[in-house]
Amino acid sequence: MKVAIHFARFGPYHLARISAAAEVLGSEGWNVVGLETGGADETYAWNEEFGEQRWERMTVFPGEAAERLDKSRVRAGMMQSLDNLKPDAVAIAGWGSVDARACLDWCKKNHAQAIVMSETREADGVRVWWKEWIKSRIIGKFDSALVGAASHRDYLVKLGMPAEKIQLGYNVVDNEYFAEECLKVGRSEVGGRRSEVEGLKVGKYFLASNRFIDRKNLTRLIEAYAQFSLNQLRTRNQDLRPPWNLCLLGDGELKSQLIKQCENLGLKVLECAPWEELPKSAISHQPSVTVYFPSFRQIEELPRFYAHAGCFVHPALEEPWGLVLNEAMACGLPVLSGSNVGAAEELIDEGVNGWTFNAVDVDEVAECLNKIVGMSEVEWLNMSKQSLRILEERCPTRAFGEGLVALLRDS
Repeated sequence: MKVAIHFARFGPYHLARISAAAEVLGSEGWNVVGLETGGADETYAWNEEFGEQRWERMTVFPGEAAERLDKSRVRAGMMQSLDNLKPDAVAIAGWGSVDARACLDWCKKNHAQAIVMSETREADGVRVWWKEWIKSRIIGKFDSALVGAASHRDYLVKLGMPAEKIQLGYNVVDNEYFAEECLKVGRSEVGGRRSEVEGLKVGKYFLASNRFIDRKNLTRLIEAYAQFSLNQLRTRNQDLRPPWNLCLLGDGELKSQLIKQCENLGLKVLECAPWEELPKSAISHQPSVTVYFPSFRQIEELPRFYAHAGCFVHPALEEPWGLVLNEAMACGLPVLSGSNVGAAEELIDEGVNGWTFNAVDVDEVAECLNKIVGMSEVEWLNMSKQSLRILEERCPTRAFGEGLVALLRDS
């Protein structure tokens, strides 16, 4: 028996999920094929990764971004690839794109099981009745679904998918990779004191990792951080420890605007990682605050950013999920997030491993930053341990494979 797992493009998350599926499904007699539409895209700058895999990989358009291709060519390419593979089931990422619809049509034509993989919530945008009716007709063609959380399940049920045909486990990352690499590069033990980096002590900082677009709400985070930092400098005037800085990992169209905003607010800006240039606050008796812009980094570099952070902040206005929260929790970080974020709904227990906030309320965001800085080392360590526990209980990497195998068993 063969199952194809489709994604528009393979990034680190997708490779981790397919590998988890291969491990679980292999013991059930299933061969796993990763079906990638294009080897590039216009959104993410991921490197193409080709390591040892326990599964077959097929890329329909190597080196090309599907968004740039003629829709008829994409459809024909997907149909031909599936004709060659002849899978008994196809797990399909979404339902609205040309490649996803081609996979669904192929399944219906060839009597293969069609599993939709979805992270869409009803809260993700304004819903128009006639568009919802069209979606319900499409969803009705799928046999089952793999989703991230209850909010995603509830939306599919509203569109007509029977609840008993839905499994959880979609929104996972490689927890083990992040946990182990974080330990290697940054801590002698999870939650321990930050290590020396290249001979220099790196002070704690707030970390955010996003594309620099409006929906990620970074302008309000910067405004809240500026408000927080004024209080931080006032109350710690006699404290020789460096203040908490802010590190904005990522890139995008708003970068120059965000840098200008920081400068206008009197915040020092460095376009590097915290360990690539020592801030004056770490060697001076006059404290200052810095906002770092280290740009986009590949997955191999990410654990280092998490290892030396004191807290992860995800200020998005709305987000179907937010896998960066998974990454941060796998590294044992307390987490702060806008309340209209799928991962926050599922993974943040208020006051246990972090807090949520109204993403448009700058004062509330600043207050959450203050809560983190006001914790003792013991309290911080406990939050760190709780993040690890909650993630492993609710979003272990293996859940992707376990969800798929449950659906395939019931087919």
